Amino acid sequence: MKPEELMELRPLTRKEYQRLRAKHRARRHRRRRSRIRRLRILKSLRSLRFWLRVVMGLFVLLCVAFWARFAFVYDIPSVARPDLPQGITAYVTVKPWWFGPPVFDLRQYVPGDIDGAPVADPSQMFLMNLGKYTAVVEHPQFIWALRKG
Repeated sequence: MKPEELMELRPLTRKEYQRLRAKHRARRHRRRRSRIRRLRILKSLRSLRFWLRVVMGLFVLLCVAFWARFAFVYDIPSVARPDLPQGITAYVTVKPWWFGPPVFDLRQYVPGDIDGAPVADPSQMFLMNLGKYTAVVEHPQFIWALRKG
């Protein structure tokens, strides 16, 4: 029975009234706790979204920094090996220029036969094919290197 219906029938005793008020208080308290719980969940989701955005932004900045200043060199041919330490198959180096290509497949720059005649000095032709990017092979500043076996 609702309190209004009880009031129409007869007046409430003090104990009944206190019990009714306690039920009402308990219901309000449960609702308030569930509302606070929902708000905490929403806050944590907002916080999670914020930190995901921050992490993604930092990842993008690191990618741009890598592209701008570092180069990954791999597939190193035997023509370029005399200039490098023994056993290195790939490495990351600092580029002397900004915003150039971040990845070098050195096998692409190996000279082939020119008009059916073999090349006299393959290492010179290799460096000439590299053009302005010779610094990644001639004077590398190693950040990371992958060695064989």
